[in-house]
Amino acid sequence: MKHWLTALMLVTALGARISAHPVSTTTVSVAVDRSGRFVATITGDADALIAKLDALSAIPLPADSAVAPGQRAARLDALGDALLAGISLEFDSRRSTPQVQPAEISAAGQATIRLIGDVPKDARAMAWASSLVFGSYPVALRGADGRETVVWLQGPERTDAVPIDGPGHTRTVARAIWLGFTHILPNGIDHILFVVGLLLLGSRSRQLLAQVTAFTVAHSMTLALSLYGVFSLPAHVVEPLIALSVAYVGIENLMTSKLQPWRVAVVFCFGLLHGLGFAEALAGLHLSRGDLLATLVSFNVGVEAGQLSVIALAASVLYAATYARATWRPRLVNGASIAIGITGLCWTIQRVF
Repeated sequence: MKHWLTALMLVTALGARISAHPVSTTTVSVAVDRSGRFVATITGDADALIAKLDALSAIPLPADSAVAPGQRAARLDALGDALLAGISLEFDSRRSTPQVQPAEISAAGQATIRLIGDVPKDARAMAWASSLVFGSYPVALRGADGRETVVWLQGPERTDAVPIDGPGHTRTVARAIWLGFTHILPNGIDHILFVVGLLLLGSRSRQLLAQVTAFTVAHSMTLALSLYGVFSLPAHVVEPLIALSVAYVGIENLMTSKLQPWRVAVVFCFGLLHGLGFAEALAGLHLSRGDLLATLVSFNVGVEAGQLSVIALAASVLYAATYARATWRPRLVNGASIAIGITGLCWTIQRVF
């Protein structure tokens, strides 16, 4: 048992360097107007984008050269051909070649690049893909009627064909539910570990229900407040605290074998933080006011479905272990809690520094 736990701790410590949220800093929006023009807006870290485009450029910078902050926009403008080669904006499966507008660089080093062009006559749908982005990133596709479809892509994935005249209310709801579900499974590893940590100390249904209810109410509150612009915190504050919440539940599970009165209150407070983290998945996606409430509710439904799926899977493993041999359950609980605690601490340190 001792050797098993030692091996588990080593594997966890090594694996914890992997980001819990493989989310890129890039966002993309494509808007079509009724005159038949489109504007694709790409935002992301300027230095990272320059490095990627330089690797694809026919005239890359020397390996030991660095782009001065004041020269970022000029370098991005010079890399326009490499940018166009790395993206695919299609209308009815016909690839468009837009005009690249001069890059804009913010004081924080964020680049904004706009691509402008004409929608082919009688085109009915559009789709986006890019080989320039690593990790998960949002793409907002807005039709001529103002309705918007928001899709999260992983790396070079391609969106489905989205009608230029708008996706319809049912499609918007379905996509928001799926976005919320996938934000937990498989992309939200930190949220998964937090929920599993709640299960490990809530062996009785009533105890687990109290914790999950507190967590759900709390993250629903801050998710709504953040999306409506009432309250928010920057990601560099929220993400380390979410990692700390993961570490807390793992460590407390090792220190007590029963639910303490303060546990539900602490879970509620951590739920407020996780709600702000969920809001990051929807922030900056240019949601129209008419779609905001439906998207919020649908996304939250997807999140809850993802959490319940995690609980069901973890509970099945615990039940199978207990059924096989009663002495396995405490060993499995302790081992999993050690892994969760170490992972949370490693993530906290990584996200702070």
